[in-house]
Amino acid sequence: MFSLGRALRSYDKFFFEVKPTEGIALFRIVWIGLILIQFLFDVNNVSDFYGPHALISLSTVKEQFPFVHANLFHFFNPSYEVTYGLFIVYGLSLITSLFGFFTRTSLVIALLCMTSFHQRTIWYLSSSEVLMRTITLLLVFSPCGHTLSVDSILGKYFPRFKQPRDWPVWALRLIQIQLSVVYLWTVWHKLKGETWLDGTAVYYATRVESLGNFSIPFLFNSLPAMKFMTWGTLVIEFALGALIWNQKLRKPIILIGLFFHLALLYVMGIWFEFYLMALLINFYRPEELKAFVVKKADALVLGIQETNLTAAIKERMIRTLRGQA
Repeated sequence: MFSLGRALRSYDKFFFEVKPTEGIALFRIVWIGLILIQFLFDVNNVSDFYGPHALISLSTVKEQFPFVHANLFHFFNPSYEVTYGLFIVYGLSLITSLFGFFTRTSLVIALLCMTSFHQRTIWYLSSSEVLMRTITLLLVFSPCGHTLSVDSILGKYFPRFKQPRDWPVWALRLIQIQLSVVYLWTVWHKLKGETWLDGTAVYYATRVESLGNFSIPFLFNSLPAMKFMTWGTLVIEFALGALIWNQKLRKPIILIGLFFHLALLYVMGIWFEFYLMALLINFYRPEELKAFVVKKADALVLGIQETNLTAAIKERMIRTLRGQA
């Protein structure tokens, strides 16, 4: 029998149960690290995509998208100095976010710069950039800088940086829900296409030369294999969107998802696969990720103890790794 009180308690536990923050902090490092790598790939494109004489002029962007949005180029003359200056600020904010120095402020600046560059070249973008902005926004409201960060080290000495190492998981839940929506929405739209229903969609996808990375001829030229991979893709993506919430199926589905995205990365070389693999980290329980972090910290402690550093330096490094003042 349905009980409103029980439903509200379940809702409260799901979104507001207090959990360790090591997991979301680990995700911050991986997520921002991926964005930083993509940022470095974009260095040579600054003038062509964002400068005053870019392939798409700022006036065209303003004309086609006159509504208000977070684009700093609307407030500054897009000279080379402004463009490169903003790009440098973006890079620095990503670095400080990665290391967790003034984490929330750094993430806000990084998000604002990211949104500005994305809106400047909006016709070149895909849904992957939308997901980048969405997840980064959710990280802003998460406790991702409470551990595994410069802030957490400073918190041992300065009260203003001190933050609890346990925190309600609502931001993590929103990230998980967002990832589920991505997979389920993908399956929903694929089921509307004839090639996904007749089993030939993967065949056509592997024939797109611009997406080709490594070919596997004995599979790509086999109709039964193509049908198996097409329908298998639908099953895997549905499992990643829905069945992953089942605690007994969670870990096997995460592993299947990782291998699935690695296979797509091998065949098509799409950078977006790295982001999806990183997001799957969040479906490990915070306690599991904390245990992983502690295990790695203990391994580092053993390594430090075997070095030739002075006893005082060793003690300080070990206490820092263990989160002690």
